[in-house]
Parts: sequence; structure tokens; C-alpha cells
Amino acid sequence: MQIFTIEIEKDENFYVAKCKEHSNCFTQGKTIEEAIHNIKEVLELILEVKKPKLKVILKDELINAI
Repeated sequence: MQIFTIEIEKDENFYVAKCKEHSNCFTQGKTIEEAIHNIKEVLELILEVKKPKLKVILKDELINAI
């Protein structure tokens, strides 16, 4: 089973989730949890992967804020 690396960063209003392995897989959410949920849906729809496994990386600014 492939594990997808997801990088999350904060823009002005949303958290943006990007898949490092597939540049066309990205989304956003109002919360980190919503961004993670949304990127799972993107991977399922675009790559046709059922229940994708994720390795989530928070950008430095988010780590410092948590």
C-alpha cells in the first residue's frame, strides 16, 4: 500500500493541503482536519485510491503555532 506525503500550510484564510507525489492533487479547508479530509477525497477521486494512507507534514509556521 502506498503512503502519500501531504504538506499542509496556512494561507490567509485556509489551510492548503498538497500531495508531494502528485502535484495535481491539492485542496484546502477551514481547519487542518478539514484539509486532511478533503485531500483524502481528492486522492480517491483523481487517483482512484480507496482509503489512502497519509503522512502529514505541517509547515514550520504551523508547527510553531501549535
